[in-house]
Amino acid sequence: MKQLFIDNKQLLIIGFIWIICGIYTGPLVYVVIPLMLLLMNKREMHLEILLGFFLILTLSDSRSHSLSFAADIKNIYILLISLFSFMQMKDSELKINFYKYFIPFFLLALICIGFNPNMFLSSQKVLSYILLFCFVPNYMLFVYQKYGSSLIRSIIFMVCMVLALGIIFNFFKSDLTILAGRYRGLLGNPNGLGLYVFLFLVFFSVCSDDYPELLGRGEKVTVYLLCFYSLLKCGARTSLVSTLLFFFFKRFYKISPIIGFFLFLLTIVVYNLISDNLTEIITSLGLGEELRVSSIENGSGREVAWKFAWQQINENFFLGKGFSYTEYIYRKNYEYLSLLGHEGAAHNSYLTLWLDVGLIGLILFLGGLLVIFLKAAKLNRAAIPFLYAVLFSNQYESWLTASLNPFTIQLIFVISFIFIKDLFKDEKLAINC
Repeated sequence: MKQLFIDNKQLLIIGFIWIICGIYTGPLVYVVIPLMLLLMNKREMHLEILLGFFLILTLSDSRSHSLSFAADIKNIYILLISLFSFMQMKDSELKINFYKYFIPFFLLALICIGFNPNMFLSSQKVLSYILLFCFVPNYMLFVYQKYGSSLIRSIIFMVCMVLALGIIFNFFKSDLTILAGRYRGLLGNPNGLGLYVFLFLVFFSVCSDDYPELLGRGEKVTVYLLCFYSLLKCGARTSLVSTLLFFFFKRFYKISPIIGFFLFLLTIVVYNLISDNLTEIITSLGLGEELRVSSIENGSGREVAWKFAWQQINENFFLGKGFSYTEYIYRKNYEYLSLLGHEGAAHNSYLTLWLDVGLIGLILFLGGLLVIFLKAAKLNRAAIPFLYAVLFSNQYESWLTASLNPFTIQLIFVISFIFIKDLFKDEKLAINC
């Protein structure tokens, strides 16, 4: 563990400087960070640039006013990292091009901007989604070529630092880590922390399978303790179930994809039975308080959100009104929805996409997603279990409909890593421990 701190001391220093500048220098931070990124690119600090992007996305999820700079700077960051990726990979023969399966979706999303009440915001969100899928996977490929498994170790280190600091702050300054009586660590809300941990556990599991000696036994135990403590502490039921689904199906897919698929079909069949008795199951496991069984009956307000979304969908069935329209319509009807017991947006990626880009856009997006997962499944048997978990998770959260958050980037990391390992299957990069 000590070696991880030594290997990532530059990342720690850079992150510290950015946070201090963001808190104390006001608008100057919007000059300091871009200039630092240009200097880092000149000095070929590509590992720190990629990890810094992940750090900024993580900080942007925070509700702390002092970290609000991250929500603005990430829009500049995605432009710069896309530029760096293009510069480094333009002449490379090795590329990851799974973005091409989303081109029809991107084109439709661009068309839908014309129907949006805030066309500028909608165009920003579409552009960031396109840049994330087109350039970040190839930048990760470039960094992996240069640093090997040190990239993986650094991602693990960064997430563990975020989780550990959340736990420490909870003991000494709990007002930073508690929201409405629930633990949220350094993330914006408890469900966000749950998603963060779920997606990281998938990344960690997939990478550990390919690099069994990546971390020592004690380090692996530390990672799992931090993750599962945070996951149970935040009480995010959807993320806990998604995590369990991934590890359950991953075990059986390792034995046989056919067995795994039939178990998936069986799970669908018994889903209603489990749902009807979920309160009793959780209570019998002694997790009633942690997983908030009292809120299961009303779905924590999600039922209200879903009914409202469906009402709006019927007005724009085939073509939506552009990215960010869901946020707009829910914000516009905030008072009405609050009286019904709901705060927030649709809490469902499929409904959100349907509202934003219509049924046609939803089909195009899910089609592209299915294709890249099926291609990844030919290279790694963990891909389909991950797909099941992602589909389940997005039934209750809308994280996949946004690009610049600390969740979608982790999906990109997992899928990119699977394709990257295939590119280098005949060429072993040294494990830089």
